[in-house]
Amino acid sequence: MNVDEWLNEKAEHILKEIGIKAGFKVLDFGCGSGIYTTLISNIVANRGKVYALDYNEDKLEELNSKIKLNNIKNVEIFKTSKQVSFPIHDSHLDVILIYDVWHLLSDNERIDFLRESRRTLRKGGFVSYLATHLHESNVNLEKIHNLMKEKELILLEKFNKPMFHWSWIEEFQIFNYYKK
Repeated sequence: MNVDEWLNEKAEHILKEIGIKAGFKVLDFGCGSGIYTTLISNIVANRGKVYALDYNEDKLEELNSKIKLNNIKNVEIFKTSKQVSFPIHDSHLDVILIYDVWHLLSDNERIDFLRESRRTLRKGGFVSYLATHLHESNVNLEKIHNLMKEKELILLEKFNKPMFHWSWIEEFQIFNYYKK
């Protein structure tokens, strides 16, 4: 399956299956140029909101252009420093995506990410982790599961889905960790 087929035929359906719904408030952590941001903006619709967070100014400018071109009104872009901090109120979010980003974070940044996730997720909200780069030495699923559990984010769902990765579609595992 190529990227265009995935975008037109599968992407929104998969994201809904993973648990994203109309009216949700979603943080796309490390959004890059916003492929997931723009897809999710369609799903959450006018009652929902997508917060797109990244430190890469060029990627955020690319996302901003997409938003303007497509007249998308429910996306708010945040440029951050490399510090892991969410400019979002406590217990505000339904979902936090960490798709193809975990491997880029240091151990301390991962702890900060989980602290901020716990702070900003509402009760029953979840972190959705797209498990990429599992072959790298700093990414270990067992350690990730244990770290999430230590931070009181409970693994309740696992999916195997074709997902966007860099510039192609690849089969990945997606794990949803819920805040009690």
